[in-house]
Amino acid sequence: MIETIKMYRRIAPIFLALLLTSAPIHADPNITQTLIGTPITEPAWSSTTRARLEKDLEIARAVMRVAPEREDSHIWLGRRLGYLARNGDAVEVFTNALEQFPESYKLHRFRGRHLARNRAFERAIADYKRALALMEGVADSYEPDGIINARHQYLGSYRSNLHYYLGQTSWAIGDYEATLLGMMRAAAEPLVQHDDRRVATGFWRYLALRKLGRDEEARTIVNAIPDDLELVENTDYYDGIRFFKGTLSEAELLPRAGLNAKFGVAMTHLIEGRTERAEQMLTDLVAGSSQGYWPAETELLALRD
Repeated sequence: MIETIKMYRRIAPIFLALLLTSAPIHADPNITQTLIGTPITEPAWSSTTRARLEKDLEIARAVMRVAPEREDSHIWLGRRLGYLARNGDAVEVFTNALEQFPESYKLHRFRGRHLARNRAFERAIADYKRALALMEGVADSYEPDGIINARHQYLGSYRSNLHYYLGQTSWAIGDYEATLLGMMRAAAEPLVQHDDRRVATGFWRYLALRKLGRDEEARTIVNAIPDDLELVENTDYYDGIRFFKGTLSEAELLPRAGLNAKFGVAMTHLIEGRTERAEQMLTDLVAGSSQGYWPAETELLALRD
Protein backbone atom coordinates (compact mmCIF):
# COMPACT_ATOMS: atom_id res chain seq x y z
CA MET A 1 0.00 0.00 0.00
CA ILE A 2 2.77 2.46 0.92
CA GLU A 3 4.57 1.97 -2.38
CA THR A 4 1.29 2.46 -4.24
CA ILE A 5 0.71 5.82 -2.55
CA LYS A 6 4.26 6.93 -3.29
CA MET A 7 3.83 5.98 -6.94
CA TYR A 8 0.58 7.88 -7.27
CA ARG A 9 2.02 11.01 -5.72
CA ARG A 10 4.85 10.93 -8.25
CA ILE A 11 2.84 10.23 -11.39
CA ALA A 12 -0.67 11.34 -10.48
CA PRO A 13 -1.19 13.46 -13.63
CA ILE A 14 -0.66 10.38 -15.81
CA PHE A 15 -2.86 8.03 -13.82
CA LEU A 16 -5.81 10.25 -13.01
CA ALA A 17 -7.42 9.27 -16.29
CA LEU A 18 -7.42 5.64 -15.17
CA LEU A 19 -9.30 6.20 -11.93
CA LEU A 20 -12.71 5.59 -13.46
CA THR A 21 -11.99 2.06 -14.63
CA SER A 22 -14.65 -0.52 -13.89
CA ALA A 23 -12.38 -3.10 -12.27
CA PRO A 24 -14.22 -4.92 -9.49
CA ILE A 25 -13.60 -3.88 -5.90
CA HIS A 26 -13.11 -6.86 -3.64
CA ALA A 27 -13.83 -7.12 0.06
CA ASP A 28 -11.54 -4.88 2.11
CA PRO A 29 -10.19 -5.77 5.54
CA ASN A 30 -10.39 -3.24 8.33
CA ILE A 31 -6.85 -1.88 8.24
CA THR A 32 -4.78 -2.17 11.41
CA GLN A 33 -1.88 0.19 10.62
CA THR A 34 -1.44 3.68 9.27
CA LEU A 35 0.64 4.27 6.17
CA ILE A 36 3.69 4.90 8.38
CA GLY A 37 3.19 1.72 10.40
CA THR A 38 1.67 3.05 13.61
CA PRO A 39 -1.24 1.01 14.97
CA ILE A 40 -4.84 1.84 14.19
CA THR A 41 -6.91 1.14 17.28
CA GLU A 42 -10.48 1.58 18.39
CA PRO A 43 -11.31 5.16 19.41
CA ALA A 44 -11.51 5.75 23.16
CA TRP A 45 -15.30 5.97 23.33
CA SER A 46 -17.08 6.27 26.61
CA SER A 47 -19.24 3.30 27.55
CA THR A 48 -22.33 5.40 26.80
CA THR A 49 -21.11 6.35 23.33
CA ARG A 50 -20.10 2.79 22.49
CA ALA A 51 -23.46 1.47 23.61
CA ARG A 52 -25.26 4.03 21.45
CA LEU A 53 -23.14 3.24 18.38
CA GLU A 54 -23.64 -0.50 18.84
CA LYS A 55 -27.38 -0.01 19.28
CA ASP A 56 -27.54 2.09 16.11
CA LEU A 57 -25.77 -0.72 14.26
CA GLU A 58 -28.21 -3.32 15.56
CA ILE A 59 -31.12 -1.15 14.43
CA ALA A 60 -29.54 -0.84 10.98
CA ARG A 61 -29.13 -4.63 10.81
CA ALA A 62 -32.76 -5.08 11.78
CA VAL A 63 -33.93 -2.64 9.11
CA MET A 64 -31.82 -4.50 6.54
CA ARG A 65 -33.49 -7.78 7.47
CA VAL A 66 -36.92 -6.24 7.07
CA ALA A 67 -36.28 -4.10 3.97
CA PRO A 68 -33.25 -5.28 1.95
CA GLU A 69 -34.92 -3.96 -1.22
CA ARG A 70 -34.47 -0.36 -0.04
CA GLU A 71 -31.32 1.55 -0.90
CA ASP A 72 -31.36 3.39 2.42
CA SER A 73 -31.18 0.11 4.35
CA HIS A 74 -27.79 -0.60 2.78
CA ILE A 75 -26.61 2.99 3.17
CA TRP A 76 -27.30 3.13 6.89
CA LEU A 77 -25.88 -0.30 7.61
CA GLY A 78 -22.61 0.74 5.94
CA ARG A 79 -22.55 4.12 7.62
CA ARG A 80 -23.22 2.63 11.06
CA LEU A 81 -20.28 0.25 10.58
CA GLY A 82 -18.18 3.26 9.61
CA TYR A 83 -19.09 5.13 12.78
CA LEU A 84 -17.65 2.15 14.65
CA ALA A 85 -14.41 2.53 12.62
CA ARG A 86 -15.12 -0.68 10.70
CA ASN A 87 -14.38 0.93 7.36
CA GLY A 88 -13.50 -2.23 5.45
CA ASP A 89 -16.78 -3.83 6.56
CA ALA A 90 -18.61 -0.70 5.42
CA VAL A 91 -16.96 -0.86 2.00
CA GLU A 92 -18.15 -4.45 1.62
CA VAL A 93 -21.74 -3.44 2.44
CA PHE A 94 -21.69 -0.64 -0.14
CA THR A 95 -20.04 -2.84 -2.76
CA ASN A 96 -22.69 -5.53 -2.36
CA ALA A 97 -25.42 -2.88 -2.46
CA LEU A 98 -24.08 -1.49 -5.74
CA GLU A 99 -24.81 -4.83 -7.39
CA GLN A 100 -28.47 -4.14 -6.59
CA PHE A 101 -28.36 -0.36 -7.18
CA PRO A 102 -25.56 0.21 -9.71
CA GLU A 103 -26.67 3.76 -10.59
CA SER A 104 -26.75 5.01 -7.00
CA TYR A 105 -24.65 8.14 -6.56
CA LYS A 106 -25.28 7.89 -2.82
CA LEU A 107 -23.72 4.43 -2.54
CA HIS A 108 -20.71 5.54 -4.59
CA ARG A 109 -20.38 8.62 -2.37
CA PHE A 110 -20.37 6.64 0.88
CA ARG A 111 -18.19 3.83 -0.45
CA GLY A 112 -15.70 6.46 -1.60
CA ARG A 113 -15.53 8.01 1.84
CA HIS A 114 -14.91 4.69 3.57
CA LEU A 115 -12.37 3.63 0.95
CA ALA A 116 -10.44 6.82 1.70
CA ARG A 117 -10.58 6.10 5.42
CA ASN A 118 -9.25 2.64 4.58
CA ARG A 119 -6.39 4.33 2.64
CA ALA A 120 -7.60 3.13 -0.80
CA PHE A 121 -7.34 6.63 -2.24
CA GLU A 122 -7.37 6.05 -5.98
CA ARG A 123 -10.45 3.84 -5.67
CA ALA A 124 -12.16 6.46 -3.53
CA ILE A 125 -11.47 9.10 -6.17
CA ALA A 126 -13.00 6.84 -8.81
CA ASP A 127 -16.15 6.47 -6.71
CA TYR A 128 -16.47 10.22 -6.15
CA LYS A 129 -16.10 10.92 -9.86
CA ARG A 130 -18.62 8.24 -10.72
CA ALA A 131 -21.10 9.66 -8.20
CA LEU A 132 -20.74 13.17 -9.62
CA ALA A 133 -21.34 11.82 -13.11
CA LEU A 134 -24.47 10.03 -11.88
CA MET A 135 -25.68 13.29 -10.29
CA GLU A 136 -25.63 15.17 -13.59
CA GLY A 137 -29.10 16.65 -14.02
CA VAL A 138 -30.19 15.50 -10.54
CA ALA A 139 -31.34 18.11 -8.02
CA ASP A 140 -29.02 18.34 -5.03
CA SER A 141 -30.33 17.59 -1.53
CA TYR A 142 -29.08 17.75 2.03
CA GLU A 143 -27.18 14.73 3.26
CA PRO A 144 -28.54 13.39 6.57
CA ASP A 145 -26.06 13.08 9.41
CA GLY A 146 -25.78 9.92 11.45
CA ILE A 147 -24.45 11.86 14.42
CA ILE A 148 -26.49 15.04 14.75
CA ASN A 149 -24.72 18.31 15.60
CA ALA A 150 -25.75 20.56 18.49
CA ARG A 151 -28.13 22.61 16.34
CA HIS A 152 -29.72 19.60 14.64
CA GLN A 153 -28.82 21.31 11.37
CA TYR A 154 -27.73 19.60 8.14
CA LEU A 155 -24.51 21.21 6.93
CA GLY A 156 -23.66 19.16 3.86
CA SER A 157 -25.36 18.35 0.58
CA TYR A 158 -24.60 15.35 -1.61
CA ARG A 159 -23.06 17.32 -4.49
CA SER A 160 -21.10 19.64 -2.23
CA ASN A 161 -19.76 16.74 -0.17
CA LEU A 162 -18.75 14.86 -3.29
CA HIS A 163 -16.73 17.82 -4.54
CA TYR A 164 -15.27 18.35 -1.07
CA TYR A 165 -14.14 14.77 -0.54
CA LEU A 166 -12.90 14.42 -4.11
CA GLY A 167 -10.76 17.49 -3.49
CA GLN A 168 -9.56 16.33 -0.10
CA THR A 169 -8.73 12.80 -1.27
CA SER A 170 -6.84 14.17 -4.27
CA TRP A 171 -4.40 15.58 -1.72
CA ALA A 172 -3.33 12.02 -0.93
CA ILE A 173 -1.98 11.49 -4.44
CA GLY A 174 -0.37 14.92 -4.65
CA ASP A 175 -2.89 16.45 -7.06
CA TYR A 176 -3.22 19.87 -5.43
CA GLU A 177 -4.92 21.39 -8.46
CA ALA A 178 -7.73 18.85 -7.99
CA THR A 179 -7.85 19.67 -4.27
CA LEU A 180 -8.23 23.36 -5.08
CA LEU A 181 -10.89 22.75 -7.73
CA GLY A 182 -12.88 20.39 -5.52
CA MET A 183 -12.95 22.88 -2.65
CA MET A 184 -13.99 25.74 -4.92
CA ARG A 185 -16.85 23.69 -6.35
CA ALA A 186 -17.92 22.47 -2.92
CA ALA A 187 -18.09 26.03 -1.59
CA ALA A 188 -20.11 27.20 -4.60
CA GLU A 189 -23.02 24.78 -4.15
CA PRO A 190 -26.22 26.71 -3.29
CA LEU A 191 -27.37 24.47 -0.43
CA VAL A 192 -24.22 24.98 1.65
CA GLN A 193 -23.80 28.73 1.75
CA HIS A 194 -22.82 28.87 5.41
CA ASP A 195 -19.72 29.63 7.43
CA ASP A 196 -18.90 26.04 8.40
CA ARG A 197 -18.46 25.08 4.74
CA ARG A 198 -16.60 28.31 3.99
CA VAL A 199 -14.09 27.63 6.76
CA ALA A 200 -13.46 23.97 5.86
CA THR A 201 -13.04 24.62 2.14
CA GLY A 202 -10.96 27.73 2.85
CA PHE A 203 -8.54 25.66 4.94
CA TRP A 204 -7.87 23.21 2.11
CA ARG A 205 -7.84 25.90 -0.57
CA TYR A 206 -5.17 27.76 1.38
CA LEU A 207 -2.95 24.69 1.74
CA ALA A 208 -3.41 23.66 -1.90
CA LEU A 209 -2.51 27.14 -3.11
CA ARG A 210 0.59 27.19 -0.91
CA LYS A 211 1.62 23.79 -2.26
CA LEU A 212 1.24 25.24 -5.76
CA GLY A 213 3.38 28.25 -4.86
CA ARG A 214 0.47 30.69 -5.14
CA ASP A 215 1.04 32.28 -1.76
CA GLU A 216 -0.64 35.63 -2.44
CA GLU A 217 -3.86 33.91 -3.52
CA ALA A 218 -3.69 31.74 -0.41
CA ARG A 219 -3.42 34.77 1.85
CA THR A 220 -6.34 36.43 0.07
CA ILE A 221 -8.54 33.40 0.77
CA VAL A 222 -7.96 33.34 4.53
CA ASN A 223 -7.82 37.11 5.01
CA ALA A 224 -11.37 37.32 3.65
CA ILE A 225 -12.66 35.08 6.47
CA PRO A 226 -13.65 37.14 9.55
CA ASP A 227 -12.35 36.41 13.04
CA ASP A 228 -15.76 36.49 14.74
CA LEU A 229 -17.68 33.65 13.09
CA GLU A 230 -20.02 31.47 15.16
CA LEU A 231 -19.74 27.95 13.80
CA VAL A 232 -21.71 24.77 14.35
CA GLU A 233 -18.82 22.31 14.27
CA ASN A 234 -15.77 23.32 12.19
CA THR A 235 -13.99 25.22 14.98
CA ASP A 236 -10.75 23.28 14.50
CA TYR A 237 -10.56 24.25 10.83
CA TYR A 238 -11.35 27.81 11.92
CA ASP A 239 -8.43 27.81 14.35
CA GLY A 240 -6.24 26.68 11.47
CA ILE A 241 -7.55 29.55 9.34
CA ARG A 242 -6.76 32.08 12.06
CA PHE A 243 -3.27 30.62 12.41
CA PHE A 244 -2.76 31.01 8.66
CA LYS A 245 -3.91 34.63 8.93
CA GLY A 246 -1.56 35.33 11.82
CA THR A 247 -4.32 36.28 14.26
CA LEU A 248 -3.70 33.13 16.34
CA SER A 249 -0.14 32.15 17.21
CA GLU A 250 1.22 28.61 17.21
CA ALA A 251 1.74 28.83 20.97
CA GLU A 252 -1.88 29.87 21.47
CA LEU A 253 -3.24 27.27 19.07
CA LEU A 254 -1.42 24.02 19.83
CA PRO A 255 -2.69 23.43 23.40
CA ARG A 256 -6.26 23.29 22.10
CA ALA A 257 -5.72 22.18 18.50
CA GLY A 258 -7.37 19.14 16.98
CA LEU A 259 -5.96 17.07 14.13
CA ASN A 260 -6.86 19.51 11.36
CA ALA A 261 -5.36 22.59 13.01
CA LYS A 262 -2.20 20.66 13.96
CA PHE A 263 -1.92 19.54 10.36
CA GLY A 264 -2.19 23.15 9.21
CA VAL A 265 0.65 24.18 11.53
CA ALA A 266 2.84 21.28 10.43
CA MET A 267 2.19 21.98 6.76
CA THR A 268 3.13 25.63 7.24
CA HIS A 269 6.47 24.53 8.69
CA LEU A 270 6.95 22.11 5.79
CA ILE A 271 6.05 24.57 3.03
CA GLU A 272 8.29 27.21 4.55
CA GLY A 273 11.26 24.86 4.70
CA ARG A 274 11.32 23.82 8.36
CA THR A 275 11.29 20.19 7.35
CA GLU A 276 12.58 18.58 10.54
CA ARG A 277 10.02 20.39 12.68
CA ALA A 278 7.24 19.51 10.21
CA GLU A 279 8.16 15.83 10.07
CA GLN A 280 8.17 15.55 13.85
CA MET A 281 4.80 17.27 14.14
CA LEU A 282 3.25 15.11 11.43
CA THR A 283 4.60 11.94 13.02
CA ASP A 284 3.30 12.90 16.46
CA LEU A 285 -0.06 13.81 14.95
CA VAL A 286 -0.47 10.39 13.31
CA ALA A 287 0.87 8.38 16.24
CA GLY A 288 -1.27 10.32 18.71
CA SER A 289 -4.56 9.50 17.02
CA SER A 290 -6.21 6.11 17.39
CA GLN A 291 -7.27 6.18 13.71
CA GLY A 292 -4.20 7.99 12.40
CA TYR A 293 -4.67 10.96 10.07
CA TRP A 294 -4.18 10.10 6.44
CA PRO A 295 -3.34 13.58 5.02
CA ALA A 296 -0.37 13.65 7.40
CA GLU A 297 0.51 10.04 6.59
CA THR A 298 0.75 10.74 2.86
CA GLU A 299 2.87 13.83 3.51
CA LEU A 300 5.25 11.74 5.58
CA LEU A 301 5.51 9.16 2.81
CA ALA A 302 6.39 11.90 0.36
CA LEU A 303 8.99 13.33 2.75
CA ARG A 304 10.61 9.94 3.31
CA ASP A 305 10.55 8.84 -0.33
